[in-house]
Formats: sequence, C-alpha cells, structure tokens
Amino acid sequence: MLPHRTRRATALGSALLVAGGVAIVAPTTAPAVAGAPTAAMSPSPRAVGSTNVGPAAIPAGFHLVAVGDVARAGGAQARTAALVRAHEPQALLLLGDLAYDHGSSSDYATYYAPPYGAFRAISWPVPGNHEYGTTNAAGYRRYFGVTGATWWARRAGTWLVIGLDSEQPASRTQRAWLIRTLTANHGHPTVVLWHRPRVSSGQHGNAADLQGLYAVVAKDRDVKLLLWGHDHDYQRMSLAVRGRAPITAMVVGTGGAELRPVTRPSSPRWNKRVIAGKYGVLDLVLGTSSFTWWFTSTDGAVGDRGTQSIA
Repeated sequence: MLPHRTRRATALGSALLVAGGVAIVAPTTAPAVAGAPTAAMSPSPRAVGSTNVGPAAIPAGFHLVAVGDVARAGGAQARTAALVRAHEPQALLLLGDLAYDHGSSSDYATYYAPPYGAFRAISWPVPGNHEYGTTNAAGYRRYFGVTGATWWARRAGTWLVIGLDSEQPASRTQRAWLIRTLTANHGHPTVVLWHRPRVSSGQHGNAADLQGLYAVVAKDRDVKLLLWGHDHDYQRMSLAVRGRAPITAMVVGTGGAELRPVTRPSSPRWNKRVIAGKYGVLDLVLGTSSFTWWFTSTDGAVGDRGTQSIA
C-alpha cells in the first residue's frame, strides 16, 4: 500500500448538464452519467503520496483521471484499474474503445466490468470506433445507460467538461449542440474529449474527418485542453491556433489494449512529450487559475507532469 498525504478538501461541484440539448449549469453533489446509476464520492479524495507518484502536494481543484483503449482479452486493464483505485479521482474520463473487440455487452461483461465496474458511478465516457463494432454502439449504450445522444456536458468545479462522439464527425446535430453549449457556458474553462485524435504521432496518425469539430473547439478561447485516445500511447502536444493561445492536447490510449510504437516521436513541432510502451493513466486537477497533470505508468513512474495557467 502506498503512503498517502491528505490535501485540502475540495467542494464536489460536478453535474450532468445535458446530453444532446442546451447546457444549463446545475451543480450537484454527485457525478452522473446520463441514465446510469449515481453515487456520491468523497469530496476530498486521498492524494497518492509516494515521491514517485504524482506531485508532492496535489493542488486544490477538481481531480479527474483520464484513460482510453482499455479492456480486452489478455489486456492490462486490471493494472490500470489499480491505479485509478489508488488515485481516487472524483470522476473518470473514459476516452473510448473501452471493451474490445466489438464493444458488445459480452465484451463489457467479460473484459471491462471486472476491473473497471467499480468506477461506473463516476465514469464519464465517450464511445470509440470499437464501440461501433456493435450496431449503434448498443453494448456501450446498455452498459452506461445512454439512451439518447452520445455527446454530453458536465461541470467539474468551475470547469466545463464536454464529451463528443468522434464516430459521428459529420453530425450536424452534434456540431450545433457543441456550438450552443460552448456559447451558453462562455467564461468557463473547458476540457473537450473524444476518441480519435485530430492530430497524432501514433500509428493511426491524424484524423482529417474530425477537422470540423476541431475547428469549433479550437477557436473557442475557453477551451484549454483536449483529450483523445485511439493511438495506444501517451502524447502531450501544444497545438498552435491562429488568434489565440496554443491548446494543450493529450492522447491517453494506455488503458490496457496492446501498446503500439509512436511512428513520429519527435519530429512534429507540436510534440512536447511522447511515451510509448507504457500502460498508465493521466491525472488532472482542474483549478481556478490553472490545471495540473501527471501521467503515471503501471510501474509507478511518473513520465510526464506539469501545471499550466488558464489565464
């Protein structure tokens, strides 16, 4: 068991704003997934206090863990689930491709639920391409209780978190909802997540069909962070955008599926940190004036960490 240090209690201000409609801010005391069971979490999760795990003192803010590309036969999902359990986040961002190979109810029951089922009440998921290996992502919908749109918005303290469906990139309904939601929440620092990266140095490379959604979020100055999966590696990027500060984007496809090499590890100018061949999870603390991150691999090493101002 790792030693722990306590950190200052943070109010748990997370709520489902909307799935598929205009977002209305309505804080509550329990994270929620649309249509799925909810359960309150401790408002003061323990900080992992090893000198090699996370920052020496976790700052005040809303604490999330993010990971994608998780569970398959012979995968490492139990090892990354152990990290999630030890880090005790207030919410778990799931970046798609959660149950291989087809995202069926059987895949979820056999591979995903045994290690990750304990986090269902705090899970904020988006679907990936493997979820659509089952018609209409039916296994994903059934497991997480999603009955309507697969895109959603939630509050995490003072931040807005938006989840999108990268497998419906041409959906006018999703795009219009995204624009309305960003407009209705102007002034709130925002995290946006979806599965397939618009830009990546991994095996799959860039997803040109996501340019439409990317263009919407990139021009909104409230959007401070993008999170993606799909490529089975960890990447942190700084993406230049005309007329505004660069956007930090991270790929966290390290949840348990087979790891893959990074094909362009250092040449693209946007790369800031690339880690291949390591399973792990990304911790995020969303504060009032900055966000802090650290990527912990299942061997206990922190391979990337930092704090970025949101001014």
